[in-house]
Amino acid sequence: MLRLGREKKQQVLTQSVSSPDDLQEKIARRAYQLYEEGGCVNGNDMDDWLKAERAILK
Repeated sequence: MLRLGREKKQQVLTQSVSSPDDLQEKIARRAYQLYEEGGCVNGNDMDDWLKAERAILK
């Protein structure tokens, strides 16, 4: 797995997300995908959000 330094992560994040709202929207879309992939089971919203956040920010 590719590991990026902090500066490179920020550069990648800056290039792919132009504003904090874009970042939140990207995380929300991924979290919803995780919700759907999990069978649309309620009660896992925080876990889905955190998994999505980690995936987007890695």
